[in-house]
Amino acid sequence: MLWLVAKMPIVIADQITRKYVEYNFKRAYPNNYINSYLFLVGVEEIAKKYEHFCIEGTTVNGYLSRIFNEKLQAVMEPRLFVSLELMSAIWPKTPDARESGFYLNFDNLAKKLSIPNGYYVEVLLTSMRNQQYGEKIIFPHELRVSGYSGLLDKVNERIEALRKVGILSESQSFLVEIGLSEIAKDLSDGYSRFEMGDYDGAIKAYRKVTEGLRNCLKERETEEGKTAFKRLIDNSEKRTEELIRFLNTTYSLLSNFGEHYGTHAFDEEGIFAHKLVESLTEYLTKKLRHPKE
Repeated sequence: MLWLVAKMPIVIADQITRKYVEYNFKRAYPNNYINSYLFLVGVEEIAKKYEHFCIEGTTVNGYLSRIFNEKLQAVMEPRLFVSLELMSAIWPKTPDARESGFYLNFDNLAKKLSIPNGYYVEVLLTSMRNQQYGEKIIFPHELRVSGYSGLLDKVNERIEALRKVGILSESQSFLVEIGLSEIAKDLSDGYSRFEMGDYDGAIKAYRKVTEGLRNCLKERETEEGKTAFKRLIDNSEKRTEELIRFLNTTYSLLSNFGEHYGTHAFDEEGIFAHKLVESLTEYLTKKLRHPKE
């Protein structure tokens, strides 16, 4: 089951290299010899198609799937949602020559995960954000793969799983757009933990998603002293009321799976909770995105 109709991104599978950066977007980088060495991954495919969007202050959102060594063997599966700085970097090739290109700044992640220089990353890039344009999906309605040719077959073996992550990211972007960024964050956390087999952690995050969805619909008191729903599903108070009741029951069930003393989430509970919240999020996001008049 998918989260939404796909608006798809791009998978970059390429080498991560440590470079000495002199300039970023034509501004001199901090003149510190040690701190100017950064782990970077090239994204020229994005820069060629989205040059107008590649401006200073842009971040690129994505999902770090796998790390490969020089023999192209998968040695790590971080499965992390990430937000990376886009750089227009200039560095010295020789004392008299400079090279430039568009890169993602992987420095903090490389140090956190202890990724060696020259290894390869598989990262799904879903959207770009800056102050001028806001957040935009990369390559909507298609899924591209770009990078080192020797890795492309390995990427294609996992393309369906990455496609689902891309669709999940679209749900997150929409939730952020309508002011539900905390739900989007918890949704990411739940998915990542589920993929890593941390079912207790996933259920805890999914319980917060359910609570957030309930709170975004529930009744509130108006100035006239009457009650009204914050948002209506299909312009129907009865349907919205029933959904809130279902969300309350779901929250209670997820709490029973691992919140209280003596309870524990086994494989069956983890998979069931994942599918349950997946379906809820898919349904409610569709309804909130396209409300009926």
